[in-house]
Amino acid sequence: MKSKLITISLILMLLVGLCFIFINPIQKFFINDTSDYLLETTAEEARKNEDKEASFDFEETQSLSIVDILKAQATRKDIAAIGSITIPEVDLELPIVKGVGKEALAVGAGTMKPDQQMGIGNYSLASHYFEGKDILFGPLYNAQLGDIIYLSDLRNVYEYEITVKKVIEATDVHIIDETDETLLTLITCAEEGTKRLAVQASFKNKYEIDKNPLQGKAS
Repeated sequence: MKSKLITISLILMLLVGLCFIFINPIQKFFINDTSDYLLETTAEEARKNEDKEASFDFEETQSLSIVDILKAQATRKDIAAIGSITIPEVDLELPIVKGVGKEALAVGAGTMKPDQQMGIGNYSLASHYFEGKDILFGPLYNAQLGDIIYLSDLRNVYEYEITVKKVIEATDVHIIDETDETLLTLITCAEEGTKRLAVQASFKNKYEIDKNPLQGKAS
């Protein structure tokens, strides 16, 4: 009996160990798979998604779990994708989704204010960060001043240039307030969630989608 219990304990320990080994690749696979699916959203679908209800309470955002990722995968048809964000210099390409609900932030960049519009005011996006991982907003840590960011609502492309990159306190919510400038503000976690990495970019230009400057630049 004692030998049987030892065997069961060893098997359980092995299974737990395997879970820790494979959890990161599993997370990355499902995040990328769902993100790629949402990047196929059409312009007509994006327009309809802009009218969907969404959560904008960023203060309630919690750490991303494998359960959240799997739920986003299972309900991806209901996630309100409204465009995309691309930073060619750091190989970042994500769907922009409405709101900062769990499913939204599990697969892309979520809009932080209900009525914001690309190319107008301080357009603000948030997403999760996995240390050392090239998924979601992880690549922002490799971004440099002067890098170009492209947003698209699938009708037009909006070009911004990074001018600010800094770690801020989690309470510095004023960074997404409206200003006299036309800005893009990107927010993700820093220092194990106790602070935030903020990247701001100034608006440079707007293109029609059929004159997309991303041709040949995005990975």
